[in-house]
Formats: sequence, structure tokens, C-alpha cells
Amino acid sequence: MIYSRRDFFKISAMAAAGAFAFLSTGCGTQKSSKAKDLEEKLKNGNDEVISFTDSCGREVALPKNITTVSPSGAYAQILLATLCPDKLVSLSGTFSKSQMKYLPSRLADLPALGKLYGQSGNLNYESLIKLSPDIIIDVGERKSSIEEDMDGLQEKTGIPVIFVEGTIDKFASAYDTLGQVLGETKKASELSSYITNIWDFASAHRDEIESRDIRVMYSKGEKGYEVKKKDSVHAAVLEAVGVVNVAEIDDSNSTEVSPERVMEWDPDVLLLSSEDGFFEDIYDDKVWASISAVKNKRVYEVPTGPYEWLDMPPSIQQTLGIVWLGNLLASDIYDFDMISETKGFYKLFWGCDLTDEDVKSMLQNSTFMS
Repeated sequence: MIYSRRDFFKISAMAAAGAFAFLSTGCGTQKSSKAKDLEEKLKNGNDEVISFTDSCGREVALPKNITTVSPSGAYAQILLATLCPDKLVSLSGTFSKSQMKYLPSRLADLPALGKLYGQSGNLNYESLIKLSPDIIIDVGERKSSIEEDMDGLQEKTGIPVIFVEGTIDKFASAYDTLGQVLGETKKASELSSYITNIWDFASAHRDEIESRDIRVMYSKGEKGYEVKKKDSVHAAVLEAVGVVNVAEIDDSNSTEVSPERVMEWDPDVLLLSSEDGFFEDIYDDKVWASISAVKNKRVYEVPTGPYEWLDMPPSIQQTLGIVWLGNLLASDIYDFDMISETKGFYKLFWGCDLTDEDVKSMLQNSTFMS
């Protein structure tokens, strides 16, 4: 299953216009830049500089010891916040108050400089140059323009820029790569090993769960009709576990469907995003009353914090989402202690110490639903 950042394929008109204006003033291209200085030192054999080949084949001169880093988007931010939060000097977007409950407190004070990609691409080049981190890192899918985009960002800022492929099936290797670049190999190995172990476990048991033909629909929206398409990154956990995603749609990865379409699919299990709060109302909604999942009380709310475990965005939380969904629907196979597993994940990835009661609260509308 290949990870794809939703609509992360073009810079918005606003960001493009801002970049043009920035370049037009002469502030974007640096005659004397950190990146060019490092390239010159590398040529001269300076042992404090290394040559690194990133995931799109670009050779970039980097400081041997990196102490400050900025992400160019949300997915780089997530991986860096879990690997080396003390080295982050900026964010792509601010964390909400509810998210900060799980994160190192210093992240709340970092400036948010925007993101390079997406319809709301709004990277603040001027602030990035003033901040002058040792490196800018982008994580995501390797698309056709990636080399040009990374070269452009490096040229505009004068700061070394690398791209690390971080699709859903490559998060483990992404951590290993980032660990080498940032001098965090021990921590990176711990994170990548956890991810590898969970995905290997899921792969080993997928066929057995597929044979049980558990029909599932994952949805969000005020009334629960925005579904996550089969074979899309947003429903990757369903595929990884081996349940049947009933959402057979031809258009976008996530789309709103009619009540009649849901009745036609008639899922055995319904997974509702926690974002919209519809879980509290679904059993009182007459339109949903005839759906098997509702009649049999097999409606569950997807856990969240600091990100949802299945999606929004598709990220490392999906690893824990695999354990949660497998345990929820096939506990004889996924024989995990969800309190212990959840506490371990949050401590390892986010440095957060959860109590048993914290976990029970997170899973009160699924695993520990009365």
C-alpha cells in the first residue's frame, strides 16, 4: 500500500506568488549561502562536512553534526517530532492544545512556517532564511517533480534540503535514514523496529483474517457519509489487517455517499472518525437503523491523539491503528494487551507517559466500550 499525501502535488497560487515576489526582491537567492559554503568545504576535504544522497538521488553537502532542523511539511514534522524534538527549530503547522497533551512542551513555542506542498502551500521562505536551520527536510512520496522542487527550495533559502521517502510502507526505512543524517541512530532503530514488527505481524496474519470476510466501513462527516475508499492510503489500516473495506467508489480517496449506497453495502462493522462526534448520535438516527453494524451494535469510534489512529493524516499512528483494529475485530489473533501496547507506543514515539485510565478513556468507544 503506497502512501500518498492528499493533494500535495502543487503549490498554491498564493505560495507561488509569494515565492515569485520574494525572488524578485533578490532575497531568495543567496550569493553566499549555507548550502554553497558546505559544498565548497566538501570539495576541499573538510571532515566536518559529509555528502548525502537523498531519496530522489540528489547529492547534498551536509554538516556532519546537525543540531537544528526545519520540516517543509506535516509529515516531516511528525517524524522529526518523534525522532528528535529537541532539534526542531520550527514547525510546518502549530499543534493544537489537545495535541500538546501528548507532545514535548517545547514544541508549543516553535514558530510555524507553513508547508511547501498542497493547495494551502504557504511556506514562509523569508522566516526560514532568518531562522537558518542546519537543514530542511521533506518527507513523503517521491513524485515526478521532487528533484526540481528540492533544488528550488535549497536555491531560494540557501539552506541544505533533503528529501526522504516516507510512504506508508517505508516509514521504518525513513526513520533509519533520518537517524543517520541527524545523528539519532539509536532512537531511529527503536522506532523503525517497532513499525517493522507490527507490519510483519499484520502481513503474517492477513490471509487468515481475510478468510473471515469481516465487512467494514470507515467514515467521517457530520452524518457519517464521507467514506474512505478501498485501496486508498486513508484506509490503509483496513487493508493491512485484512478486513473487507466495503467502500467501492471510483472517485477521490474520500467522498460523501448517499444513505442508499450505505444500505447497499450494509457493513458488519462501522468505524467512525472521532473528529465529527457522530458516534454519540448514530443510534438515534433512523436512517442508520437498518444497517447491520448499527443493529448489532458494532459501531466504534476511532481513537485519536495527537493524530487519529487510522488517518488524518495517514502517518505513524496507523501502526498503532493496526494493533487496535486487529485486536478489536480478531482478538484471538491480535492477542495484545491494549493498555500496555498503547502506553508503550506513546512512550516510545511521543515520550508521553499515559496512565491506564488515559488509555481507557481513549478507547472508551471501542475496545473498552461497555
